[in-house]
Amino acid sequence: MSTGAGVSTGIPEELRSLGRLFRSTDPTPERAIGAAYGAVRRLSRERDSGGALEPLGDSAVRCRAFGESHGAAGDWWGAAGVRTLSFAAPGRLVELELRQTRPGLFLARGIVLNRAGQPGPWGTVIVRHGRGECRGELDDCGGFAVAGVPAGPICLRLHTWRADGLVTQRAGSDWFVC
Repeated sequence: MSTGAGVSTGIPEELRSLGRLFRSTDPTPERAIGAAYGAVRRLSRERDSGGALEPLGDSAVRCRAFGESHGAAGDWWGAAGVRTLSFAAPGRLVELELRQTRPGLFLARGIVLNRAGQPGPWGTVIVRHGRGECRGELDDCGGFAVAGVPAGPICLRLHTWRADGLVTQRAGSDWFVC
């Protein structure tokens, strides 16, 4: 903030005087300033240009392990017939639930959470599959629902104002089976 006289009201005069003293007696080389701004631009571009939604958890793994330890083949869906997956990217957490609605069709719904203190996400969730893709918009709280997802390999893609194209990553591939 500054007043009409050019005096900042947010920084005490003592700190401003100290800053002027440092700049006049030991100025920062221009190339160091340029390198610092360049590094910030690169980091910002990398963060905002897209990346991976890394897997955190999958109920199918837990259900299979439980079934195998109890002499059964292991069920991908658990008792409720729902598979839940968790993915993370810097500053984001995606919780995904896959629920069979009809034979061969699923409802993918979930929520995208931002880091604490950041505004709620808005954008589009895209579920890619063998026949094309299905889309769902994020609501005001980051919730989404994508109906009509066919059984088989799928890929979850998140497009928001901050990150264009975060894609699920599982064991070297961006596809997983629903």
